[in-house]
Amino acid sequence: MKSSQNTNKKKTVYIYIFLLWILPIMDSLNGFINGGGNENGLSLGIVYRFVIVIVSIFYLLIYGINKKYLIYFLSFCTFLVISMAINNGEDSFSYLILLFKLVLPIIIIITIDSLAKKKLFRKEHLTFLMNSWTIIFPLTLLLAYVLGIGFSTYGDGTSMGGRNVGFKGLYFAQNDISYIIDILYLYVMNKIFKHVSPRTIFEYLMVLSSSLLMGLKGNYLIIILITIACLFKSESSLSRNFRKILLFMLIVLSILAFLSFFANEINQIIERWQYFYNKNGLISFLTSARSDRLAPTFSWLFANYGIVGLLCGSGYNYTNIVISKFIEMDPFDIILQLGLIGFIFVYGFYVKLYLNNRNVVFYSTAFLLTLLISTLSGHVFETALSGVFLGVICSGLIISGENKI
Repeated sequence: MKSSQNTNKKKTVYIYIFLLWILPIMDSLNGFINGGGNENGLSLGIVYRFVIVIVSIFYLLIYGINKKYLIYFLSFCTFLVISMAINNGEDSFSYLILLFKLVLPIIIIITIDSLAKKKLFRKEHLTFLMNSWTIIFPLTLLLAYVLGIGFSTYGDGTSMGGRNVGFKGLYFAQNDISYIIDILYLYVMNKIFKHVSPRTIFEYLMVLSSSLLMGLKGNYLIIILITIACLFKSESSLSRNFRKILLFMLIVLSILAFLSFFANEINQIIERWQYFYNKNGLISFLTSARSDRLAPTFSWLFANYGIVGLLCGSGYNYTNIVISKFIEMDPFDIILQLGLIGFIFVYGFYVKLYLNNRNVVFYSTAFLLTLLISTLSGHVFETALSGVFLGVICSGLIISGENKI
């Protein structure tokens, strides 16, 4: 009887795994239905994530929740309610959706931790998700490109001459999918250094092609940094060095083949970069004008809210003075929305997870890379697509624990 109950419990966790597994499919379908827009409205993507939250609550009620997590979560939610009450404005619904996205990965992490403590969610499940996403995410980009049904990375009035540049598939924001592709690139490089096989080479080519196709300079920089770091790991054996040479040749040949096949798209990307470099200067170019938004926005915050604004933020109100709505650098956006108190709530949670499990080889590196990307490019802690992915990456820290993977 007890064995039957354990079997049923193990089967129920597959519902959660399935909900996470279909992430790229649901977001691509959402983009197809909504023309890539409707991020702050009640879209299929938001409904899908509401289902994840409802199922998460169901699991937490059945299997329990760590008391420290419960105290933290209730305290954080209370603070968010106060923030909404204080900073209530015309865009209150959009702010509510934004806070929902901010809380979503935390809920996922707490839920998976609860399931892991009951030995229902295991390391194999994480590996299954990451291996699946390494294939599915690139496919959603490459297939959409071949079918001609996706969207340009840049193709509106902000593009040089209104020209369509780069490709982001059916996803709403290029930064979200770029973050995921960056982490998947790290993941597949980690795999290929452990074992070179036709599958790992295929995965590598898929992820690299998707990255190059998007045409994001920040994405290219991250890919280069990951490649250099992986190629120059401190290994002394001849076989390791020989493998590095082969991998380096594979990377170079892959990039050359891509440049040849997508020569026209690459030229458009380079022309766009030259345009904005000549227009805005080096610092603004490197930060995609994000650095230009910091001084005027914080000046506005102090002028209208004073020290209280620095401590508690301005909610969604600051977005009215920013050209692109957000600064698009997560630490600064969170401070402007929730103040230093909210910043401590959010970053304190994630940093503590990392400090408690920093010896996990892939997931700890992926977390540090996440912090770098979220600071430089944003769109990680407060977006629906990145949020679910972030929840799984941080869950990898917890589940892997002292076992290095």
